[in-house]
Amino acid sequence: MIRKEYEIDNLHCADCSLKIEDQIGKLPEVSLANLDFVNKKLIVHFNNPVDNALERLNLVASGIEPGVYIFDSNQAPSPARKSVYPWIAGLGLLLLLVAQLGVVPPALSFGLGLSAYFLVAHRVLWSALRKLKTLRVFDEHLLMTLATLGALYLGEYPEAIAVMLLYEIGQYLEERAVNQSRALIKRMLTLRPEKARLLTAEGLKELPLKEISVGDIIQVFPGERVPLDGRVVKGESSVDTSSLTGEAMPVPVEIGSSVFGGFINIGGLLDLEVTHTEAQSTVSRILGLIESASARKSNTEKFITRFARWYTPLVVVSALLLLIIPLLLGGAFDIWLPRALIFLIVSCPCAFVIAIPLTYYIGIGAAARKGIIFKGSAFMDSLRSVSTMVFDKTGTLTTGNLKVAEVLPEPGISTQELWETVFRCEYSSNHPLAKAIKQSATYPYESANVISFKEYPGKGIAMNYAGDELLVGSAKLLTDLGFQFEIQGLEFTSICAVKNNSFLGQISFSDEIKSTMRNALSELRKLGIRHFSMLSGDKEVSAALTANNLGLDSFHAGLLPEEKVSELEHIMQTIPGNTVYVGDGLNDAPVLARADIGIAMGEIGNAASIESADIVLLNDRPEQLVRAVKISQRTYNTVVQNVVLALGIKIIVMIAGALGMGNLWEAVIADVGVTLLAVFNAMRLASKSA
Repeated sequence: MIRKEYEIDNLHCADCSLKIEDQIGKLPEVSLANLDFVNKKLIVHFNNPVDNALERLNLVASGIEPGVYIFDSNQAPSPARKSVYPWIAGLGLLLLLVAQLGVVPPALSFGLGLSAYFLVAHRVLWSALRKLKTLRVFDEHLLMTLATLGALYLGEYPEAIAVMLLYEIGQYLEERAVNQSRALIKRMLTLRPEKARLLTAEGLKELPLKEISVGDIIQVFPGERVPLDGRVVKGESSVDTSSLTGEAMPVPVEIGSSVFGGFINIGGLLDLEVTHTEAQSTVSRILGLIESASARKSNTEKFITRFARWYTPLVVVSALLLLIIPLLLGGAFDIWLPRALIFLIVSCPCAFVIAIPLTYYIGIGAAARKGIIFKGSAFMDSLRSVSTMVFDKTGTLTTGNLKVAEVLPEPGISTQELWETVFRCEYSSNHPLAKAIKQSATYPYESANVISFKEYPGKGIAMNYAGDELLVGSAKLLTDLGFQFEIQGLEFTSICAVKNNSFLGQISFSDEIKSTMRNALSELRKLGIRHFSMLSGDKEVSAALTANNLGLDSFHAGLLPEEKVSELEHIMQTIPGNTVYVGDGLNDAPVLARADIGIAMGEIGNAASIESADIVLLNDRPEQLVRAVKISQRTYNTVVQNVVLALGIKIIVMIAGALGMGNLWEAVIADVGVTLLAVFNAMRLASKSA
């Protein structure tokens, strides 16, 4: 399967975008097509390489919406030409004014009015004529043309002109509103300056970010925004990470610390060694996730797509029945034709076709501004109705900052020998225990001395170092391998060590529950989550203490990674509703992928977490979980409001029209107005904080 991403130019009709997506998806060489009207992007999955793919796609698109241009993402679009329509429409309005003033004979007055109509309506009329060739009888432009031609037949050419003019104004305002909302999200997430200050042998030199390479040294002054991801090689400071993580507290950094583009340097002067280019930076990855999130559509969006396909035909058929039935019963044609024409005007489903995906897009962008990355509206939609939340223990429910609690060497074994053995085995590991060990002690280590190395996933490590056979791991691993010893400190997480088949002892570590985790769980229960569980690789006693302190409903301890997947599947089968798994995104990749929704916490800059999780929390504060659920629920509520608003107003207009209490231009205002209201209602999400 081949995935290709394209840009789209000159696409202004949301309903047409659905038709283009549908027709491209039906091509025999295409397995999946997704058209994002908000961002003007098209993603196509081809079954096999296709010759002239762009030509075929453009043929489909232009057949539905003439003038639409699909081009490769790395190809520049054709330069936009400035529209002369406002001048032509202005001339039409001037002719209408002359005709209406009564200063010319009636025959000439009608001719001026007709000319004014064609000047104002020429774009819609031309589009309708071209689309008529494709037999798309339910096209918006064609239906608008029929409605205004009906008004001309009744002699209401001022009303026909008003309808076309209001429609064009509405299209312009809709496009402006959508573009502004897209620009708003991009402004929220465009967190880097355009240039970086490169440190060279000749001194400082300002260069565009695209000219900075990995390994270059850049300098960031106090108060400046960090331009690119990097590692501190000189200086100490604190950084404001809120633009990416939503975390308000400044974070201290020193030599060796990682910082990311978008952070603000609060304190001292920093020299950074660039670790990612502009295209590979954390901000670029986040922006990419936001841009591509529309490919994972929510069930609500899929329903609206299906609904839009039968809404227009249903309203058009209703218009015909509203005209035909009264005529058969003896009604007057001049009375019922304008009433039926109102139905044609409100038959366009653009209000909810635009507003629904736009609402999710803005919700996803607003969440990203708070340090919460939703990888699609499908996950945002699902999170609002989660019933079960399952947690990893270390680094998720607890701080993950393990501290040495006890060092228990066997009689005759020195503390140094125990530490050296554990340190050397864990030196190359990124496990939380390994990090705690390396933070607590330092001993000589030469990679050349490693003769053999074997990892027991989730259990321990065996290696031959300079001729010594070393083994460290859990008590269960050593017991399974035939070693016998007394386990001490049952309430702690412990690592045991063996050297040359002699048991050396154990080092125990303690961990603390995150200070705000209890409050977060309480808030989550109020938001509708009914069951909390924990899956941990720690020993039973340690896991039980954590579970009891937090009031969890269940827990499972001593689990290997593959056993966590089995336990999660059991929970998903026995407890109804969606199940979320919350972990660190690296060691829990299999179980994150298996859950209905996988959430990785506190993994900014970690590509593994961004790949494995459906939702990424860029800091590890428990409040972020609560905020994510609230944003999910608030976004869905806005979606419901927009659907009710769009359909409700359209139904009211249709009822009023059927009863003879409305006219065509009022119907246009209602149709355009409800679209704008829905767009502005969606934009409110960007200004709200959870």
